Amino acid sequence: MSARSQRGFTLVELLIVLVVMAVLVSIVSLSFRSFEADPTELALKRLRFDVNVLSSEAIVRSEPLALGFTETGYHFFKLDEKNKWIEIENDSLFKARQFEDKNLKPQVLIDKEAINLSSEAPQDPQIVVEPTGEMTPFTYELVAGKDAAPQRLDFDAFGQVIEPTAKDDAQS
Repeated sequence: MSARSQRGFTLVELLIVLVVMAVLVSIVSLSFRSFEADPTELALKRLRFDVNVLSSEAIVRSEPLALGFTETGYHFFKLDEKNKWIEIENDSLFKARQFEDKNLKPQVLIDKEAINLSSEAPQDPQIVVEPTGEMTPFTYELVAGKDAAPQRLDFDAFGQVIEPTAKDDAQS
């Protein structure tokens, strides 16, 4: 049988088609995941990450850093030469965070007392992170709409999230 009379695809051609299909399927599945993402969950994950980075950065810089919350997000602060809090600007790591979803309503509690949040950047931050890594413990609640249940993060004095226990869930 001659080489010209063979019919069908070679193994290499089949493998190339499979690789192309796998890449297309992964791109499509990633696109769908971004549509399904809960904006409340994304905002809380971002805050958790930012608090960890802020705590680490305060230790590395050996200077206090801070967080100030608004109705639409939060801002990062540092002390200037005169020991006044100023917002950190021109820093890609600590740029002000704004919620993408305008329906998100935050509430910050320090010592179980709610803080009044304004729509503008605060003059002074509410949460201070010391150079030792210690920080003001706080609770951050976020609600997406009127009928949604609030989701919350409780941060301890070291910036770690306190995971709720079954006992805590029963009390809520």
